[in-house]
Amino acid sequence: MGNSIITLLIFATVLIVITVIAVAIGYFWASSAAKADLNKQLKEQSDTALKQSQEQLQTWKEQELNSIRQQINDAAKGQAIQEMQGQMQKWEENELQQARQQMLEGVRGEAIKEAQEQLVKWRAEELEKVKSQMWEVLSKEANVTLEQWKVEAEREIRRDAIDKSQSVTMGKMTEHIVPYLPGFDFNPSDARFIGSPIDLVVFDGLGNDEVKNIVFVEIKTGASTLSTRERLVRDAILAKNVEWLEIIANLENPDVVQEKKSRRRNNSI
Repeated sequence: MGNSIITLLIFATVLIVITVIAVAIGYFWASSAAKADLNKQLKEQSDTALKQSQEQLQTWKEQELNSIRQQINDAAKGQAIQEMQGQMQKWEENELQQARQQMLEGVRGEAIKEAQEQLVKWRAEELEKVKSQMWEVLSKEANVTLEQWKVEAEREIRRDAIDKSQSVTMGKMTEHIVPYLPGFDFNPSDARFIGSPIDLVVFDGLGNDEVKNIVFVEIKTGASTLSTRERLVRDAILAKNVEWLEIIANLENPDVVQEKKSRRRNNSI
């Protein structure tokens, strides 16, 4: 634009200079009237040329200005459109990214939820399986332990029964044979076996028709001790709670059993 204006100005200047030179030449070579007419013509031509040059310059300016405005407008429109397109593309990318993020989060949420449900279900199933397996193992172990205990307990019970039976048998035999063993201080014929709550009652001297003393005897073997009833009998004897009672039974009398004579011995036995 600047170069075109300068060129147009140079052209107008050259044209004016040429016109002035032509007027000067005509002035020197023509007559005064002719000079006047020539000057007038030159002036008119110069004015016309100047006017045309100004009009052309104005028209050119307006055209160039309109072109520049159009270019500026087009450039502005293009830049605005480009900016709008960039913003639109950026907005679309943001929206697309947000949509993808939301979809991804939704898918993740569903996947996580489904995975959690499957995990809970799997845990419950595995827990039931483990419980069932543990119960089976424990049941088998319990059955095996119970069978072993039965066998061992049965063996122990049998052994204990055998031992007790042997002990009882040996005790019964001992109770019967003690009066005949050396070291028994009484005549075996004076001993009477009772068995319960005590083993023997010895009527010392009965074989010689002379009872000197009555002795209550309890026989024990090993580490056995007196039972509760045996201790009660012992305590009653040691406390001298001993009494002689004679009973007459009359089957014809309503009182079948009648006490005839009773006497408690308070002195030492």
